[in-house]
Amino acid sequence: MMNHTFTKVSLLFLIVTSTFGSVYARQTDSLKATNKIWQNYEQYKEAAITNRLFKHADIVPLIQKHAATGLFKNEIAGKSVQGRSIHHLTAGKGKTKVLLWSQMHGDESTATMALFDLFNFLSADDQFNSFRKNILNKLELHFVPMLNPDGAEVWTRRNSMNIDINRDAQNLATPEANILMDLGKSIKPKYGFNLHDQSILYSVGDSKEPATISFLAPAFNKAKDMNEVRSNAVKTIVAMNKAIQTKIPGKVAKYDDTYDARCFGDQFQGMGISAILIESGGYLKDPEKQEIRKVNFYALITALEAIANQSVAKEDVNAYWAIPDNNRSLYDIIVRNVQFPGESKGTSLGIIRHQQIDTAGFKNMNYTGVIAKVDDLDKSYGYEEVDATGLTFTTGAYGIPSKKKLDKANFMLYKDDRPVYIVINGFLTALK
Repeated sequence: MMNHTFTKVSLLFLIVTSTFGSVYARQTDSLKATNKIWQNYEQYKEAAITNRLFKHADIVPLIQKHAATGLFKNEIAGKSVQGRSIHHLTAGKGKTKVLLWSQMHGDESTATMALFDLFNFLSADDQFNSFRKNILNKLELHFVPMLNPDGAEVWTRRNSMNIDINRDAQNLATPEANILMDLGKSIKPKYGFNLHDQSILYSVGDSKEPATISFLAPAFNKAKDMNEVRSNAVKTIVAMNKAIQTKIPGKVAKYDDTYDARCFGDQFQGMGISAILIESGGYLKDPEKQEIRKVNFYALITALEAIANQSVAKEDVNAYWAIPDNNRSLYDIIVRNVQFPGESKGTSLGIIRHQQIDTAGFKNMNYTGVIAKVDDLDKSYGYEEVDATGLTFTTGAYGIPSKKKLDKANFMLYKDDRPVYIVINGFLTALK
């Protein structure tokens, strides 16, 4: 009897050990594969899109190109207020349905670029055929690359009715919101990826690191309860975070999960769709977000493969809550230890750059800056920082020489009556 029990326990131990080993092996193989895809990213990057300011007319030929291959089915899901086509692309023949939508805010285009890179990857024929075939055989993928083409046309958040589409999930006052809701109800995806951009001034917690990527598994009620649907979203985020931490360590944050019934992520979560928000923030010396585009691409292929292999279920929910919160502690420039006339103690200037658009076709973007805060800023950081110790502040001909009335980032820093730095419209230049 004792020997029989011992044999049972031993057999169980071998089964558990073998299962754990196979899961670990699959995860290790997946990480190796995605890392190689990362290394080969440039061959999938869509060459027709080189900056963030592309329009509806720029992506339609790309959609038609992919539809012509036969891999993607393209349908017009509806039209925007101004009559631009909103495209719904489908690929794959698996049982698990995944819906990804981007640019519901017209001036948030980073993930749209990444989706076209992903389309190129899925269409390719190379060393990663087994990887992509696994995804396409197990998943049915649905994409809406540009939900708000009218907003994209003039680089603005809202649609041409001046409504924020991501606050229209309840009222459904806009055609664009109706299109997305209809797709959610008709497709009934298991997973939904809500792809956005956020301000580059968000940081990872209280650190100096920019929140290059911020995640959220939205709540489905005010109590922020956790059910299987939301848990699956959380676990998918954990899988993506583990992967991209190897590429941008310390630059991932977690978005606030206060419930808002007006938002699509919160509504979809309540409808049984595991909704995952990805926000693209800032990265040093990446104004057109081309590096962040690559990170988006990497996060998405990681997520799709984890969903296809069902390895998402193995992730630890607690690892999601360990991701630091989004915080607003960054400035474009901080000038520290500035000496104002008549004051003995130095202070700091926090400068942020506001976007201004060239009205000639909205094809170019200019920046201007303002002094957003005059304080010690000990718990804030700048993408660029200048120590102005020993220098004297003067606005000269550029503004009002009063600390309390500063409203422009146009000033000079002097030493011995010689200008050392000049700041005009938020851009700092060291003078020789």
